[in-house]
Amino acid sequence: MQAELFDWDKIRVFRTVAQLGSMSAAAARLCGSVPTVSRRMSDLEADLNTQLFHRSTRGIELTEAGHVLLRHANVMADVMEAVQVDVADQKGTATGIVRLDADEALLAWWIAPQIAAFLTGNPGIDLRAGAWTPPTPDIASISDVFLTLERPVQSDLITRRLGKVHYAVYAVPTHPVSASRPTRLASIDSSRCVFPRQLADLISATLPAADSLRQFCERSPISNSLSAALAECRSGAALCALPTFVEAAHPDILRICPLPAVRADIWMSFPERARRQERCVTVLDWLRGLLDAEDHHCFRQNPAQALQAEPETRLCRQA
Repeated sequence: MQAELFDWDKIRVFRTVAQLGSMSAAAARLCGSVPTVSRRMSDLEADLNTQLFHRSTRGIELTEAGHVLLRHANVMADVMEAVQVDVADQKGTATGIVRLDADEALLAWWIAPQIAAFLTGNPGIDLRAGAWTPPTPDIASISDVFLTLERPVQSDLITRRLGKVHYAVYAVPTHPVSASRPTRLASIDSSRCVFPRQLADLISATLPAADSLRQFCERSPISNSLSAALAECRSGAALCALPTFVEAAHPDILRICPLPAVRADIWMSFPERARRQERCVTVLDWLRGLLDAEDHHCFRQNPAQALQAEPETRLCRQA
């Protein structure tokens, strides 16, 4: 086998397909098209004169040869990573790609609005952020940093708990409920209060069946789309239960009723290699600052402190 047959770009695509178990998922991850990914895999199989995947209507699985190639591809990826790190070290600056996967709400309403400023201050870093949707196999080989509201189960990740996410019911100022500002769920019509699926699942998993919030949630409409739930709230069509940091991105909605009984931990996770890469360390430090509970008390552990401000004070607004 000639060395020139080992096109790193094809190997990189193969590794992504193997890790995600799907051509379409790999295409989305690589910002390409499914036909292009499929063609590159067919070309690689032709180059190596062997079948790398078992293809069926249920998806794709690696053949024995595919597993062998994946082991070598992982080694090649480590070498390419080391080359990039060594070259960056010679420059004395943080450079290169950092892949961040984050909880959808945290990414959209808290992190994304700050990315432009981060890139301006760190022009050598190419930060690629995406919404994390579990479960993802071998996530450490796909991204560099993870921000999630559930602790990853992978033992090879370094995991740190940063703070808490707290929740409340929101409405637009013109909604009839906004005038009365009820402090108890019993005063709110559950049929007109939307719960995002993630929050509904958290309530179901952590609160007993007899809990009033759980019973209220079970009577309420559930939305599988976080953005759709927020849009319905902002239109005035419904109330919506949301994380309190939403106030930073959407000051046009008012906090009506806090939900102190439910909260979620924020977990920052990263593989060991991230500690050795200046660009990853830079991103990790930046995220710690964004989620610092001393500066942003919406992330404090104590619900009484996190929810102490009146709705109109915008407790999560950046300084």
